[in-house]
Amino acid sequence: EINGLSNIESIIFNSKKDIANEMKEESEIFNTIISSWSDSENPLYDTYLVKVKNSEKISNTASKIEKIEGVEMVRYGEGMIESLLSIFKIVEKILIVIVVSLVLVTAFLIINTIKITIFSRQEEIEIKRLVGASNFSIKQPFVIEGLFIGVLGSIIPVLVTIYGYSVLYEKTGGILFSKFIQLVEPFPFTFEVSLILVLIGIVVGMIGSSKAVRKYLKI
Repeated sequence: EINGLSNIESIIFNSKKDIANEMKEESEIFNTIISSWSDSENPLYDTYLVKVKNSEKISNTASKIEKIEGVEMVRYGEGMIESLLSIFKIVEKILIVIVVSLVLVTAFLIINTIKITIFSRQEEIEIKRLVGASNFSIKQPFVIEGLFIGVLGSIIPVLVTIYGYSVLYEKTGGILFSKFIQLVEPFPFTFEVSLILVLIGIVVGMIGSSKAVRKYLKI
């Protein structure tokens, strides 16, 4: 019946006998006490470890499970989960602001770098115009230059991502706040993020340089 709920990703069943055996291995005292129980005297409960698809709906899912006949108790860290979700939303917004800021700063630097380059090569550009060079042939070197500037501009964010996340993972042991919230392993996660950052740098570099050329050369 639990499997029929829409927010359920997986379920692991632990019988009360299995739980008793695990407790016996944890301590000699538990071993002595539990060994004296017969199966009918075991006061523990069968348990289901449920993994949900959407953690934001965990409270609603827990309420539905609690109403199922035969379910004695549902525990999911009520209160703590809501607090962690609030923290994650704040962190998510901060990360978005940081990424947008990096993109804007990169674009600003690229446009200004291209502007300086154009001013320093005005004579060369004018000669190209006089000999009938197309707008494309004039813009192309600057767009390629913008691409390389974009790649170079992404190096620092990439290094910060790789080093920063690796240190965070090492210091926390891959566990953030509680054992229920675990970090993914640094590789291939940091590689994928780094690739995205480089691609963003390339796109911003090419678009930024193209716009700068159009603006300052009026082409």
